[in-house]
Amino acid sequence: MALVEDILRRFMARQSKYMEKLPRTAKLKLVEVENRCAELRITGDEGGIFYLSYHDGRLQMLDGKPDIPYEDLDKFVLDGDMTNYPSGDEVLFDIIDGELSPRAAISRKYFLVNTNKIIYDTEEFAQAFEQFLSEMRLVLRGKK
Repeated sequence: MALVEDILRRFMARQSKYMEKLPRTAKLKLVEVENRCAELRITGDEGGIFYLSYHDGRLQMLDGKPDIPYEDLDKFVLDGDMTNYPSGDEVLFDIIDGELSPRAAISRKYFLVNTNKIIYDTEEFAQAFEQFLSEMRLVLRGKK
């Protein structure tokens, strides 16, 4: 199992703590994506392609590609630029370490979103990403 997959699985196991901290507006937007599926692609040796679904107030990692047309998937890509970062896993590790901010990753187009179903403004997304990272840091330190 690649490192990013391990991190995501550990987060899934404790996501209720993260979901509780989301602002009401973010929770309302999540209701809009109930039962939708997404592909999360993180480039690099430690990355991978992950399929996620939001169902019953929980983000779920699917075991394989969902049985829906590819064009109906929301797509998220974390990738490098070949100058500063060779791959998305390196971007993610620097974000987790605090060496790169979520806002910088978004503005430098390391994190790309291809969907017409989920509409977040950049600030909302950056805030949610920062809360996610705060929870991820606890996961990586082994705190439950």
